[in-house]
Amino acid sequence: MSLLDDLDRGLLDLVFPRDCMVTQQPMDDQAGLYLSDSGARQLERIHDPRCHTCGHPFDGVLEGDRTCPHCLDLKPAFGRAVCAFRARGHIRQIIHEIKSTRCPFLADDLVAVAAEDPLFRRHLAGAHLIPVPLHHTKLSERSYNQAERIARSLCMHIPGCTWSHALIKIKPTPSQTLLNRTERRRNVAKAFAPNPSARISPNIRYVVIDDVLTTGATLHACATALRKAGAVHVDAATLAHG
Repeated sequence: MSLLDDLDRGLLDLVFPRDCMVTQQPMDDQAGLYLSDSGARQLERIHDPRCHTCGHPFDGVLEGDRTCPHCLDLKPAFGRAVCAFRARGHIRQIIHEIKSTRCPFLADDLVAVAAEDPLFRRHLAGAHLIPVPLHHTKLSERSYNQAERIARSLCMHIPGCTWSHALIKIKPTPSQTLLNRTERRRNVAKAFAPNPSARISPNIRYVVIDDVLTTGATLHACATALRKAGAVHVDAATLAHG
């Protein structure tokens, strides 16, 4: 952040004091814009045991196969997905604000906290990140793509990461929110394609980026498009799972 940014932020804080989205307490002079250190500690992180494919958290002790039933059914085109948080409670609220109320800066706060997780960092380090694209009609309606914002912010926090618009969405699709697993998979099938200006290399490890992994259908569709274009190493990552 530049000196001018610091000055602008200080002036804005005088006029519009910021409160943490989690604790509702004043932010004072903390690094985040709307997520304090104490608020970040209240976010529910995902720990092992988890599905080795989609990152779905398992409660309790798990022995034997660590692939969840959903992945056994979907057989996702991505190798492994790692997710930082469970998509419930405060995380669900923050994700909603990022996506639905046009608050992209909240994505930056959440990425900074997610990047503190060692497994999340190792999974992304050195990878080329591909944000799940929006169809141009949805992009003009929303004015920004939250997955792109997340990918750009991740590149600022995790060593060796780069990103690009390697995928495009070639057909509009209804919201996945009210659809079941089968409907979600059918809804996004063949909805994505390689960007004609992108060069997909078999030697690069790609990680598809989104805000939330629910059934994995969207990430699977994106990974399928990348593999058809020649990608060999394709993984995925999201801020939340649920």
